Amino acid sequence: MSAGLLWLEPGRSYGFDDLVFWQDRERKAFAAVAGTIHTVVLGPHASAGFPAELKPFIAPGLTRRKQFDYSDVLTSALGRAWAAADPGVVFVENPHSRLVLDPNRAPPAQPLQDLRAFWARLAQVRAGATDVSFAGVDAIRPITFSGEDVLREPADEAGWTALAAALSRSQAQGPLAYGAAVESVMGQVCEQGPARGLLVVSLHDTMNTKMRADGAIVVERPVADRLPAWVNLGNRGDALGEGQAVSLPAPALRRLAARWGHALGATAAEITLNVPYKGAHETLHWGQALAARAGSGAVQAEFRREALLGPQAVAHLQQPGSDWPQGLDARLADIARKLARA
Repeated sequence: MSAGLLWLEPGRSYGFDDLVFWQDRERKAFAAVAGTIHTVVLGPHASAGFPAELKPFIAPGLTRRKQFDYSDVLTSALGRAWAAADPGVVFVENPHSRLVLDPNRAPPAQPLQDLRAFWARLAQVRAGATDVSFAGVDAIRPITFSGEDVLREPADEAGWTALAAALSRSQAQGPLAYGAAVESVMGQVCEQGPARGLLVVSLHDTMNTKMRADGAIVVERPVADRLPAWVNLGNRGDALGEGQAVSLPAPALRRLAARWGHALGATAAEITLNVPYKGAHETLHWGQALAARAGSGAVQAEFRREALLGPQAVAHLQQPGSDWPQGLDARLADIARKLARA
């Protein structure tokens, strides 16, 4: 069954209580539990929703499957369930698609200029260039990872002015509110909690295949980009977690991998360190911020999406279509309980 795009209501601004999840939050204020938190889980790509302000600029032909595959949408249910299962965990969720502004990229000084540069580089790629990178200009990414349009490039300066205004409003309502909520959570946890180990987990999921134009997610990624069977943990170091400026000390990273592996029933080969992903902006930022706090740091957890989906949902997504699998909450809650036990 086909489904349309997921749109968020126009004009909605999000605040702390919309974005932050902890156990029994209906009965306990966050200030009352902040001192007991040992793990802060961040969901920068947890939403697939587009703010309605961007409707005039979204490319025609985009489907819900393409919209959701462009996000790490499973991390929303996983992060919320993890916080519900463990009183020491708090989850902060970005309410908007990464399209609006990606919190896991360094904050751009001139986002609109970067977006113009992205489209200029994209024109080179579509003309046949093979040595073009989008690194450094993709805080607003106007295409899917299969190269299909999400945003339409404005045809003139009036279009650019309108797009700039819509993006500015949306950024203030969503990703910037997410950033403020993360800062508030970290401030309260660090101020109220004892000087013990604090872990920040930037939570992500990625498939080892990309999508064809017909919606079938079957195009294999290069070997160097493929995730292990369960999860890659990145601390900016090497395959053992070692390095000069790691975001989490290597022994702590290896202990985390061992505990998660035991809880998930994964072998050593099914959880990798820094292969293929070392961790991006959130990992770097919070790793540096926590460097002086003993036993603390940040890690990017990049789950293989197939492991979160399960075989039935994966098989569905390998067929042409425009929808996204439903009924995954129980499976994700079970995985979250295992992470809580770890």
